[in-house]
Amino acid sequence: MEYLTYEERSILTMLVTESWASPSSIAKRLGVSRQLAWYTLRRLREAGVVGDPMLYVRPDHAGLHYAFFQSEREPEDYTVLKFETLEGTYIFAVPFRTEEELRSLRERYGRPWFVPSLKPKPLTELQRRTLRLLLKNPLISSAELARELDLPRTKARKLVSWARRNVNFTYWVDLRRAGIAALAVKTEAPLGAYAAHKFFKCFAYATGFYAVAFPDLGRAAEFVRKLKAEDPKARINVVVGYELRPPEL
Repeated sequence: MEYLTYEERSILTMLVTESWASPSSIAKRLGVSRQLAWYTLRRLREAGVVGDPMLYVRPDHAGLHYAFFQSEREPEDYTVLKFETLEGTYIFAVPFRTEEELRSLRERYGRPWFVPSLKPKPLTELQRRTLRLLLKNPLISSAELARELDLPRTKARKLVSWARRNVNFTYWVDLRRAGIAALAVKTEAPLGAYAAHKFFKCFAYATGFYAVAFPDLGRAAEFVRKLKAEDPKARINVVVGYELRPPEL
């Protein structure tokens, strides 16, 4: 495939920085026509640069604890989020239920990071069924949900809104071929003006961990310079691949 234009890379960047990004929202944000955004995404999907949709459900909303790790060892356990870095390390989130499971994870991957004060939240059966239907059809409408669960439309709208606040829907992008710059960051410095570049929502910002994506190396380098000026101890890794998966519900 030929070298991508800046406009095409900008569209791909939005796919990984905007949960639930659609051709319409991409077009509005970038100031291009909806037809151009739709055509570009279709062409890049046909070329294999954009793949299937992926979903991330907050593990605590599935009644689970979870921890983040950075390790040179590729995870053998079920991960809900995984970054592969250029430096050869992996950054990932693993759900767990018991202290024994956590001890086993520590032995394999080292010291974990935890999101402060995050505890498993019990789901009602209706919420659980809503999430399961959303995983099967990420674009399910409130009318479809109302039919599936035999609910009033008002109740269905509230459930869809609740589910989408706690689920990330995004498309897999081949970062190696896309030409966009993605960085995983562990820092105490605030995200500040770069919030719009955050690599979907990984729900670990409170631990000082997040990822950002840029359509070109120049803007990525500017971000790194400013971050290092604020936090010389910041750890920055280049992301070359990523994966999102929902926990078992």
